[in-house]
Amino acid sequence: MAPRVVIIGAGIAGLTTALELHRAGYEDITVLEQHGPGYGSSGKSAGVVETQYLDRAGIHVRDFGLRFFEDFAREHGGTLVRSGYLRLGASTDDLEMFQHSVEIQQEFGITDPVVLTADEIAARWPRLILEDRPGGVFGPSDGHIDSYEFCLRAAAVLVTRGVVVHNGVKVLAAEQTPTGGWCITTTNRQISADVVVNAAGPWAQQIGRLFGAEMPLNNQLRPKVKLTHEEELDPLLPFVMDYVPGSGRDGVYFRSETANEIFIGIHTDESLLEEQDPERPLEEAPQEFIDRALQLLPTRLHCPRGLRLGRTWTGLYPISPDNKPIVDIHPDAPNVIHVMGAGGSGIQLAPAMARMAAELATTGATQSFPETNWSLSRLHGNDHLQSTSR
Repeated sequence: MAPRVVIIGAGIAGLTTALELHRAGYEDITVLEQHGPGYGSSGKSAGVVETQYLDRAGIHVRDFGLRFFEDFAREHGGTLVRSGYLRLGASTDDLEMFQHSVEIQQEFGITDPVVLTADEIAARWPRLILEDRPGGVFGPSDGHIDSYEFCLRAAAVLVTRGVVVHNGVKVLAAEQTPTGGWCITTTNRQISADVVVNAAGPWAQQIGRLFGAEMPLNNQLRPKVKLTHEEELDPLLPFVMDYVPGSGRDGVYFRSETANEIFIGIHTDESLLEEQDPERPLEEAPQEFIDRALQLLPTRLHCPRGLRLGRTWTGLYPISPDNKPIVDIHPDAPNVIHVMGAGGSGIQLAPAMARMAAELATTGATQSFPETNWSLSRLHGNDHLQSTSR
């Protein structure tokens, strides 16, 4: 009998995993979602898809994500906006790292990124303020997706392929069966599974506990803001990231949405803020964040005239202890694959996470990204892999 797979969560991690499992030949797939596709933080993301990272493993998985979204848009509709991605450096050492990144990207067939000096950046985008920045790396083919639209389209594609997507269903309990599978109790009914995928985003830690697995996760609040302005921008701004991975500090980012609208946020890969309950309402951005964003933006941009606050919102970034995703099976929960912890990189890393999850389901090991270690064992099990009473 074909294995029965239950995926918990219809955010981008759960839906891409369902697509990968279907691609791998799984036919009996059910997705359980307590709200609707993309309802949680997946639909409240900046949607960035880019390859301007610093190490080979990081570039490989992001290249896979970029190509995944290219293919999905071509086959199923949706938009991958090629706005370009500019990562600014804080020192000449950063520019050397960026040049190394460009060389690695060329090995993967990504040939258009280029390292630019501050003067070269200013010549392309005169409104950027770069007195304290030596330059940056620019990927013209990078961009962003509408992550909520993607989730809706992906769910629709899955349904046409025979995947069952149950919305408005909350998982309440799980009990292991004598055969090693699971009996899952939901608010709707009980469902049996041979393989379970925990892709519940900010709720993934709670879901893990239902299966007897204590998972390390920290939910961080990440607000977003849109600003409107009377003066039209020409040229439009690419996605500008003033955060360098591993720097130990956060940084502002922004991009032009239209000639009269700027999208802005503040990013870090690290857990710098108070941990948040996934049940907290995701409301408008706090005034403290708005004030800080409006303070930081003029340090990087000669702001256009008539700037006004537009729509604001918040999402939760589930972050692991070392700020990298977790795609693995917990020793206390057999046949449960946990796909979580990507934080602010969740959109662009989800396709690679999904591929690894499908490989775990099929062979018990991952093969596609040999230089990427997203296992639980890297987190030194004594601290993070505590058994929970059942």
